[in-house]
Amino acid sequence: MKNMTIHIIFSASIWLGMMLFISPLHAGSDFQVEKVVISKHVANRNPAGIFSPSAYCEKDKNGQAAIPVVKSSQTSKVFFWTKVIATTKGTLRHSWHHQIEGTWKKVSEVNLSIRPSSGYRMWSLKSLKPEIHTGEWMIVVAPSHTPEEILCITRFRVE
Repeated sequence: MKNMTIHIIFSASIWLGMMLFISPLHAGSDFQVEKVVISKHVANRNPAGIFSPSAYCEKDKNGQAAIPVVKSSQTSKVFFWTKVIATTKGTLRHSWHHQIEGTWKKVSEVNLSIRPSSGYRMWSLKSLKPEIHTGEWMIVVAPSHTPEEILCITRFRVE
């Protein structure tokens, strides 16, 4: 009986350990980023003045494509528009990071409520000051309660 109890506890421990290991692989199963856009503004819940080349989730493209370029002489704000498929309500986080001297520094974090939808649109924005905001930027999309479960990373450059 003692041997069987140890076996059951050992089996339960392995199962629990596997679930903890597997859960990050299924991160975001409640939320899926369908599309991202870097733009000058948002009108009627849609991006307007879209920067080129098009933004994308690096999780999908592995950082192999060109990134949008924002000319600070032409705009004072950058909008990050996101279209998400959601099977439950919750909160997603846009974390804005600026690369300074080779190190990524978190500049701001915006938590956005989301409801179940086949195409929920949300956005956050960053005001630009050319003297301090030039260079590489990265926006990380993740559930607010589990920010380590990254759904999408989008980069752009300010010139």
